[in-house]
Amino acid sequence: MTGRSRSITSGSAALAIALASLALPAFAQGPAPAVSEAKPMRLDLSYDGRLYIKVLDIQFNQTASPETFTSKVRLVTYGLLRAFRKLDMRAFAQGRVMDGEPQPGSITHQNIDGKRNRKVTATWTGSDVLTASTPTFDNMGDPPANRTQRVAAADPLTNFMRMTLASSHEGPCQGKARFYDGKQLYELDFASPRPYRLDSREKRFGLVNPLRCSVRYVEVAGFKKKPVEDKNGGLKRPITTDWAQVGIGGPWVLSSLSAETPLGDAVIELARMNIEGTRP
Repeated sequence: MTGRSRSITSGSAALAIALASLALPAFAQGPAPAVSEAKPMRLDLSYDGRLYIKVLDIQFNQTASPETFTSKVRLVTYGLLRAFRKLDMRAFAQGRVMDGEPQPGSITHQNIDGKRNRKVTATWTGSDVLTASTPTFDNMGDPPANRTQRVAAADPLTNFMRMTLASSHEGPCQGKARFYDGKQLYELDFASPRPYRLDSREKRFGLVNPLRCSVRYVEVAGFKKKPVEDKNGGLKRPITTDWAQVGIGGPWVLSSLSAETPLGDAVIELARMNIEGTRP
């Protein structure tokens, strides 16, 4: 299993999915409540990842008010996957909400793997994205992300918050989004939204309006130089993602994600959820 394969199967969809988003336009939602009356939304999500058996645990915590948001994630590998990729990744992001859409402010992420344990902070200044890394990167990729690309992208947690607060009937299942983590810049292309039937697990969570869409992953900049056909993170075909809302008009959550990887069919599935307050 190559380094690029390990990267996408263990993390990006948590992203972007791990993996975990869209630069969606703002949609009219009616007047927001006064700040003094608004109770910030808090959404806690737990995911189990499986390659035949459980190999991945993801914990998301998101808070959002009409003006600001914070998001954090911890991702830990187990068993078979840990043999290939020891991962204990923590990340925290914060930023402003403008016209209903989260804007990147800063993200700090670190993988506690007992080796280099690199800590990276990326900060959006408006004119550029500044990166601080300990230890420093040997290089910023071939080619590195340029300033225009950096500024136009958002960090993974901000993009995931944009998915959560999407107001379109197609939810997160439309368009392209670019992710930048302080070094690597990649793109997710969401397409072919269609309804599907909720299962008993999803009904227990009170999910409604289910949508399934395919997602293509493409490395753009900040990676090792490679042929175009190898910039798909080792995935054999597009990722399949299932999304649904927490009640009519509520936030969107990723219910499940499946991908065909070099190690086999990988599935990430919502296992636990708690929500407080209302979406901004």
